[in-house]
Amino acid sequence: MAKPIVILSCDVDEEDRIRMRPEYFEAISDAGAIPIVMPPFIERSRIDEWVERVGADALLLTGGADIDPQFYGETPLPQIGRVSLRRDAYEAELLDCALKRGMPVLGICRGMQVINVALGGSLYQDMKLQMGDEFAMHDQTAPTEQATHEVAFIADSDAARLFGTQFLPTNSHHHQCIRTVGAGLIVSGTTVDGVAEAIEMPEHNVLAVQFHPERMTESSPEMASFFKNWVDKISTI
Repeated sequence: MAKPIVILSCDVDEEDRIRMRPEYFEAISDAGAIPIVMPPFIERSRIDEWVERVGADALLLTGGADIDPQFYGETPLPQIGRVSLRRDAYEAELLDCALKRGMPVLGICRGMQVINVALGGSLYQDMKLQMGDEFAMHDQTAPTEQATHEVAFIADSDAARLFGTQFLPTNSHHHQCIRTVGAGLIVSGTTVDGVAEAIEMPEHNVLAVQFHPERMTESSPEMASFFKNWVDKISTI
């Protein structure tokens, strides 16, 4: 059986240089798929053509900078970090292309937020400011491979099946979170304080998590097996 091809989105800095942490690439490759990074400089009208030409089987929307709040109808607060309108638009187009083609989609951290916003949802721009000081713990200072809270998944969710557990200790690197849920999505994982940590659109094979499993593949067997299980699943679609 041929290895599935997974398109990876990537970040872009203030000087329009692309960048990506290697863990995304390594996690997908180690799980048995072929990762291909698609830069955000492709004309939006040609994204579908590029997806067709590379023979993509799935899409991974990676982590990175904040989404510009204008995409969910809000004015930016001072606490908003670096944004990239170029990346926001390109990832929304990638997601639209994947959904129309019936491609499985995985979102990680920012990628989860992109999926939610693209489907009409919104975000808390800064959890500490808008939800309370106690929510600052979601942007951990501990090493990234260290779990700092536990996520509880719905028992029969895709997340629980792919991670192989209903209760998963995870890392946490976000100062924003889902406020209103996008159309067609369900929240399938939360922390004890009620923050959405996983969302799904099962009928479209869409799954996203707020934490970073790719950074914990060496410290957590569940994180390593997750990518293998996801690649095995997309290989049969």
